[in-house]
Amino acid sequence: MTGRPTRAEVRSTPTSSPPHRPLYGRETEVRRLGESVAAAAAGQGGVVVVDGTAGLGKSRLVLEAAIQARRLGVAVAPGAAGKFRRTTPLAPLLEAMRNSSPPILSETEFAPAQVLEYGATRLIDQLETALRGTVARHPVLITLDDLQWSDLLTVVAVRALTERLATSPVLWLLSRRPWPSMPTLDTLVSDLAAAGAVRLQLAPLPPAAVTGVAGDLLGATPDTMLLELLDKCAGNPSMIVDLLSTLADDHELVIDAAFARLRPAPEQRLRGWLTQVGPLTRQLLSVASIFGRTFDLPPVARVLHCQVAELLPSIDEALGVGLLVEEGARLSFQHALVREAAYDALPADARKSLHREAADALLGTGGSISEAAAHAIIGAERGDTHFVALLVRASDEVAADDPGAAADLRLRAVDLMPTADADRPQRLLEATGLLFRAGRRTDALTLAEDALRADLPVDIEARLRCQLADSLGIAGYSASALHHATTALGLRGVDDSTRALLYAAASKAHLVAGDAAAALRAGEQAITVGTRPVRAGRALLVMAAAERVRGRLTRALELVDRAVDLLAGDPAGVQHPETSWARGRTLMALDRFEEAQAAFDAGSRWVGAAGTEYLDVPGYISRAMLQLQRGRLDEAVAEGNSGLIQAEELGLSVHVPVLCAVLAQAHAYRGEFEPGRRRLRRGVSAVSEPRSVGAQQLAWATAALDEAAGEDPSRVLAELSSASDQLPNGLQALAFDPMAGPFLVRLARRVGDAALAGMAAEATDALGRINRGVTSFVAAAMQAGGLLDDDADRLVAAARAFEASPRPLARARAAEDAAQALLQRGRRAQAVEQFESALAGYTDAGAVVLAQRARERLADVTGPRGGTPATGNPSFGWASLTAAELRVARLAAVGLTNRAIADELGLSPHTVESHLRHSFRKLDVRSRVELTRVVLTADR
Repeated sequence: MTGRPTRAEVRSTPTSSPPHRPLYGRETEVRRLGESVAAAAAGQGGVVVVDGTAGLGKSRLVLEAAIQARRLGVAVAPGAAGKFRRTTPLAPLLEAMRNSSPPILSETEFAPAQVLEYGATRLIDQLETALRGTVARHPVLITLDDLQWSDLLTVVAVRALTERLATSPVLWLLSRRPWPSMPTLDTLVSDLAAAGAVRLQLAPLPPAAVTGVAGDLLGATPDTMLLELLDKCAGNPSMIVDLLSTLADDHELVIDAAFARLRPAPEQRLRGWLTQVGPLTRQLLSVASIFGRTFDLPPVARVLHCQVAELLPSIDEALGVGLLVEEGARLSFQHALVREAAYDALPADARKSLHREAADALLGTGGSISEAAAHAIIGAERGDTHFVALLVRASDEVAADDPGAAADLRLRAVDLMPTADADRPQRLLEATGLLFRAGRRTDALTLAEDALRADLPVDIEARLRCQLADSLGIAGYSASALHHATTALGLRGVDDSTRALLYAAASKAHLVAGDAAAALRAGEQAITVGTRPVRAGRALLVMAAAERVRGRLTRALELVDRAVDLLAGDPAGVQHPETSWARGRTLMALDRFEEAQAAFDAGSRWVGAAGTEYLDVPGYISRAMLQLQRGRLDEAVAEGNSGLIQAEELGLSVHVPVLCAVLAQAHAYRGEFEPGRRRLRRGVSAVSEPRSVGAQQLAWATAALDEAAGEDPSRVLAELSSASDQLPNGLQALAFDPMAGPFLVRLARRVGDAALAGMAAEATDALGRINRGVTSFVAAAMQAGGLLDDDADRLVAAARAFEASPRPLARARAAEDAAQALLQRGRRAQAVEQFESALAGYTDAGAVVLAQRARERLADVTGPRGGTPATGNPSFGWASLTAAELRVARLAAVGLTNRAIADELGLSPHTVESHLRHSFRKLDVRSRVELTRVVLTADR
């Protein structure tokens, strides 16, 4: 008996086969996918990442997961990225949320034009809200295929949403090829894996699986010759099916006891796909391949210079032989390899020309500028001013949400411009600024340095050097920043507005270098030269920061308030959240915590419009610092982690060291030494200059962690050498935290360095005198003096003075120092009182390791029966939950959403999510249903 399977039968493939067909060689992957889907159905979220080269069956696994999910009542939201949609923000994620049943988003929500109007933070918040509304009714599987083609905003959104919805029944199934590499996606996948995501790395099918695939598709066991032929496919299931399909179509399969005949050469197979249709249909397919695997007919017709109706016979022919399929109102190539065959068959020059025509066709038929720009990037030629203008327009559209993509578009426009084009220097300047905004500092510096080698107009050179000075100064490269600022200031003909910016950049660079006096002088020059309120306002903010690090807090507040008044009169009507951060931090240093919180809240209200989301990272830093000083360690960690996520998403690495320092210090007080050290390592890796503020704060955080962990005091002190070398005149080493001065005195005394102890006490006393009205600094001066002179009464007075301070950790540490001194003098009863005060302060703050130390010292005084048992707080179970975690858990147990809990408790949704994650871990639960059960049992 002989026979031949039909093409339709054979092309029921591992990537498109009916559900009943087995997935040969993928049994482990199917099992692990099934476990993840079942967990989602039971209320537990998660992430699965499928990696593999083209044709290995990633899409088939995605389909299998979707089938399993629907069987278990899990809604499926399928989406896929596309090579020619990379400039369309959020395309795959929005597609998934629209394609779910029922839809999570309607077709009218977040159209391309609307997406560009929103900032990234606002977009992600709204997507989160939509998802939470859906998962409140049923679990969801979100599949995002071919993420290697995704845009940056999609990666940012996936990172944020997987983090925020970690405790919700959302299963994320992400698939990607290893090439083209996308660093931000690689980092996301690594971080997801570190957080517990399931990684499925697809390998080529083993021989037994190849035999199974062929036998299943053909209905008979393949013979040795056919298996040898199939071996040429290197275990790629897509290639195996394509080869079998071609053999079937060419009548080269004989089905009896065994079957196999000749294999056409690859080139012949590719041509065979297209030669089965007429020349007009081949022309249609060739042009359609320019637009990607899925395409709309109007732009194809426009390139072919005909009406859509004239294409109908060719479309029917392509549909009839299975080269094209209908996908809603659009058409799609049946297989990516069909599209690639048509595309690759075009001569290189023809492809470029067709991409140029495709760009114009998309614009002429209502397509987006971003899609048109993707074709212009491939097809435009040098000197084509039309496409230069198109790329600039596309760059402007995406700049707010994706400055990196905008920079690439600007750079392509620059490449197309003749060297002598008068607009080219301006475009270079704009591209450099976008690269800096995107966090691609190395690319920006390379571009700027190349540009500076040319003969630039004076105004462009000055502004370019100003960009360099500003960015390098922020990053901590003070010497390079000053070089560019002073060089630009030496140019003739620089306008006053730019000169004011240059002086402000120089002021910032001096501040980074630790020269506050020079920073103030440069700031004064910026104010004198600047004619616009915005220029003077920004200079005043830098000067205020300089006065803050000098310890002159009242003067710093005066300068900030002047800046606020000037910037409020900005004729452009632009809001300036940075004034709120600066004012809030200054008020925080002055012990005016409630006013500081109000300033931070005001700043947050200004952030959210397109292009402003990067400004909220300083807001996270500010709020984390305030929570740390308030002794609210859980909230400090939650705010710090949210800020770190956003800083890394937006490429704002300059903020990473400070965020990591705050987090490490909070972890140190909670006794979480390994997480603290991980944060320290992450922060150090982002430091660009050892003298930067971030580097200094990391040094203090390292010392705090090592001291809490009981490390050798000499080692701890060595970590603060850069700070101690500035004493006694360099007050900035101690001005950021009233605990710093006494900390340094205590360490220096423990290692026997009397000179350093004296200088630290002198500097702390100077801070107290300068800021006489600030309780914490006055009390810290008394504490430092008491430690230096071993004066118990003075230490008791310091502890009492701290009672009026809003800083519970500083107050508790002062009480602990007083208790130690009292105990050495035999004043046992007073010592017990101070130890108890310290213990209460540490316990209320959740400073587990410090509370344990105070508890043990108190037990040494009172004996085993007189004190609290010397056992630390449990790490797991109901008793391990902090007060904040308990409040959130109880509200979650009664059915409130994260947003409702946040509104109820006056927290951010991110903080609520953080508390829930900690509660899930401590209680060993995986869903809100399980959490509710535990809460109800514990509260009986």
